[in-house]
Amino acid sequence: MNAIILAAGKGTRLTPMTLNKPKPLLEIRGKSILENMIQVLRKGGVKHIIVVTGYKHHLFNHFAKILDFEKVVFEAYASCNSSQSLLYVKDKIQKGTIILNGDLYITHDFCKLFKSNVSQFLAQKIPSNTTAWGYIVDENCKILDIDINATNGYGDGIAYFDNEQDIAIFKNELIKCQQDEYWEYAVLRSLDIVQYYAFCYDMLYTEIDSFADALYHKLLTPEEIALQCADDKKAIRLAGITNINYLITFQSQQKVIRIPGIGTEHVINREGEQALLNLVQHLDITPKSEFYGSGIKMSDFLHDFRHLEMEQITTKVLHKIVDKLLKLHSILHKDHAEYKPIKLLHEIAKYEKLANISLTTPQEHKYILNIARKLDGKPSVLCHRDLQLPNILFNGNEIKLIDFEYAGFSCIEWEFGNFSAELQLNKQHIHEVLTYYNARAIIPITFQGVIEGALMANYIWALWSWIYHRIDLGRTYLARFSQNLTTLQNLD
Repeated sequence: MNAIILAAGKGTRLTPMTLNKPKPLLEIRGKSILENMIQVLRKGGVKHIIVVTGYKHHLFNHFAKILDFEKVVFEAYASCNSSQSLLYVKDKIQKGTIILNGDLYITHDFCKLFKSNVSQFLAQKIPSNTTAWGYIVDENCKILDIDINATNGYGDGIAYFDNEQDIAIFKNELIKCQQDEYWEYAVLRSLDIVQYYAFCYDMLYTEIDSFADALYHKLLTPEEIALQCADDKKAIRLAGITNINYLITFQSQQKVIRIPGIGTEHVINREGEQALLNLVQHLDITPKSEFYGSGIKMSDFLHDFRHLEMEQITTKVLHKIVDKLLKLHSILHKDHAEYKPIKLLHEIAKYEKLANISLTTPQEHKYILNIARKLDGKPSVLCHRDLQLPNILFNGNEIKLIDFEYAGFSCIEWEFGNFSAELQLNKQHIHEVLTYYNARAIIPITFQGVIEGALMANYIWALWSWIYHRIDLGRTYLARFSQNLTTLQNLD
C-alpha cells in the first residue's frame, strides 16, 4: 500500500493558528496531525507516503526527514481546491493507494479494514450540526448516490483505490474537475461506471475543520489554542466568565485572544458582534479587533490600561464613561434598520427557557413583563449592554470599553440600568450621571427609567447565572433585583 496526503491548503477556518503554520502541522495532544496520521499509516503497513504541500511548505521539511515521506509542492494551492492538488500527483495513484485529507486526526488503525480489489471509502458517521458528503448505499454497501449536503448517516471518509480499471476512469474524471472543486467530485461523476463502496464505521478519525470541531471533540483545549497562536508558545490567562481569554504575543504584537465558552452560541450572536463592532471602530471606544472562525477574536492589548476598580469611581471617571456612551448611543437604530433590535420581552423569554428555573413570584413576573413592554416601545440606540467593571478599562486618564458580545440596538434604560447596577451607583451618583448625559444626549432618560432598566438587567443576568451554573453571581443579581422592586414601588 501507498498513501497520498493532501496538505496544501491554508486552513483559513482555523486562523489565527494557521497563520503561523499549516493545519496538518497543528499539534493535538502533543503531536502534529500529520505525525499522528503517518504513524498510523506505518503501523498499517503503508510503505510509501506522499504529502502534497503548498502553503508554508518549507515547514514540512523537518517532518519529511524524520517521518520519511515524499514531499511534493503544489505551488498553485492558493487559487485551487483539493482536486488540483490530487491531479498534480495523479501519476502516483496506483493499485493500493490510500487518499486522505491532511486535517484528519486518526484515532484507530484503519488499514486492516480495507477490502481487496475494490474502490472504497471508510465512511464515518456524520456529526450533529454538520454537513458532509453522505453516501446512499445498497444492501451490499455499493454507493448508489452521494448527497453533498447530508446532515445524518455516514459520509466523507478515507479512500482506498485497489482496482486498476477503476483508477483509470477516476483519473480521467479528475482531469475534468474545475479548479475550485474537491477531488471527490471525480468520484461523484463516475458513479455510473465505477462500483464504489462505502463501509461504515464510527470514530476512525476526527476532521479538524474548525475550532468548534476540535473543542467539541476535546482534542484541543482553549489554552492549547492560545499557545499555538502565540509566537513564543506562552499564554497568560486573563479574567473572563463567558469566554476564555489569554494574553499572547502574536506576529510580534501583544494581543488578547478570546475563545468562546461552551454553549455561549445559545445566547450570543458572534456574527452580529463583529458587524456591530465595525460600526464603532471609528469612534475610539474600543481596541481594534479581528474575528476568526468559531467565534475566535483577537484584540489589541492596551498596555497602560487596567480593569476599572470600584475605588477609582469618581464623578470625573463617571463622566468619562458617559462620554463613551454618548458616542455609542449616537448610532440610532432608525439609521441602521438592517439590524434587528433587542427586545426585552424576547430576551426574558429566551433566558427563562434556557435557565428553566422560576426566580420570581407570579405577581412579580407580571410586573416585569409590563415594564419590558413599556421599555420595548422606547427608541433603540446602539448599546454595550454589559457594562460591568472588567469591561471598562482605565489608564488614569482615558476610558475604553471592551467585550461587545452582548451589544445591540436596545433601549437606553437597559444600558443605564445595567451600568448603575454593576458599578453599584447610589441615588446621588445616578442623578449626577443623568444630568451630565441628558445635557448632551439625543434621547434623554429619567431616574425611574434607570431603575426599570436595572430591574430588567438584574433579572436577565440572574437567569444567565443559573444557565452557566454561577449561582454565586445569581444570588447577587437577585438581591439587586429585589432592591430595584422596592425602589420602584416607593416611586409609585
